[in-house]
Amino acid sequence: MKLKYSESHPLKSYELNEQFLTKSEFIQKFENFKWENLLKLQLSANDIQIHNSPSINLNDNDGKGISVSIVGELNEYEFYVCFKRPITRKKSKWLGLIKYDFYDKDFCSVIPEQTKKDALDAFILFYDRNFEELEKKW
Repeated sequence: MKLKYSESHPLKSYELNEQFLTKSEFIQKFENFKWENLLKLQLSANDIQIHNSPSINLNDNDGKGISVSIVGELNEYEFYVCFKRPITRKKSKWLGLIKYDFYDKDFCSVIPEQTKKDALDAFILFYDRNFEELEKKW
């Protein structure tokens, strides 16, 4: 299964997309991504110029995806891990009296306060298709 790799840069309104073949190529891209430099660029720009936070994204053909963004200040930043997947969950209506199953094809968990290592660990779990462990952690 091919995974779609993309990057988001603060001052670009589009994502930089490409395919990759091996886990080691992805790890190299993750390690070489200019996290702090792009955050510095974002922090020095006018709000109107910013399109999104510096991010790396992986998506598969089954509607699952994982994205990591860096946010905060240069001396005190954190990473957000977003895990998108289709799930069936309970929803309620009429003041909670009726609960029903709802299929949410774009359900996303957003977990703040992660480290760079946490972010890489999440990507590796996604790359290895270990969704059970990914679900436990994020």
